[in-house]
Amino acid sequence: MKFKGLGWLLLLLLAWFVFFAVATLAWTAGVGWALGVLGVVWGTFLLADVKQWVPLRDLAWAAGVGFGLSVVRWLEVPIDSVSGMARLFVLGGYALCLAFFALIAPALLGLLAQRFRPPAEPEPPAGLPVEAPASPEMLRRWDPKD
Repeated sequence: MKFKGLGWLLLLLLAWFVFFAVATLAWTAGVGWALGVLGVVWGTFLLADVKQWVPLRDLAWAAGVGFGLSVVRWLEVPIDSVSGMARLFVLGGYALCLAFFALIAPALLGLLAQRFRPPAEPEPPAGLPVEAPASPEMLRRWDPKD
């Protein structure tokens, strides 16, 4: 079964929201719990990328973005108490945190997964004929005479 279009986007949004809530609760319980949730999310992403399970990898990516938003919420600085240029620095820090969890961390995990992925079998060049291997019957009939 493959989800297409709007259904898949709704499922990714649901995964993002669930992991945002789970990570927020984990931050409330302590840093160890939050790091455990992050390990589960990134471990799932690595496994899905090595095994090339694209739907699970996408769900793990959405979970990672939800975790990144929970980090922003955990680091929340009251923006009203900050004025001028410092407000831009705070908002820039939030943007960097989200960019890390949405773009940089999945890219680094993907590079790591490439090292563990088994090598792909080489495909024959397109357009060139490829001779089929001989069957056991052909080998029996064409046995060398010398």
